Amino acid sequence: MSKRVKLIISLVIVGLIFLGGFFVGNISKAEIMKEIKIGYEDVENSSKVIYEKVFTDVENSTTIDNFIMIYLNAKEIENPNIDLENPDMYIELNNPNASVGLIDSKVWFVDDGAIIGKRAGESWNQIDFYKTDESDVEYIKETVEYEGK
Repeated sequence: MSKRVKLIISLVIVGLIFLGGFFVGNISKAEIMKEIKIGYEDVENSSKVIYEKVFTDVENSTTIDNFIMIYLNAKEIENPNIDLENPDMYIELNNPNASVGLIDSKVWFVDDGAIIGKRAGESWNQIDFYKTDESDVEYIKETVEYEGK
């Protein structure tokens, strides 16, 4: 065989290997590593939260990243002036594959931003409060299509 024929056969084999890998990668199911659930109190039963929206890193990776950045950039505050029993929204960040809750929070919208209460213990008796600015509130409301109370 000539060098040219060997080169062509080698290129075809390498191409088939790469194509096979490409198709296997596209066919295999991507696993959800993070999800954000957005919920509201049930009108009839205030102790129940109804989760209306779920965003996953497989379908909405930018949304997941933006919410994480909102949490990271929020400024910690002490003694917010809010009604602790009536948040506007509940937000959970979870890893469903590992059955791990990463962030469990309540959100109260205020005039100049939002107050985020993150559960800091096993129950809601321990809460750390954070304040976000108006641009973060606009993003949250637009993303979850918030209609208000």
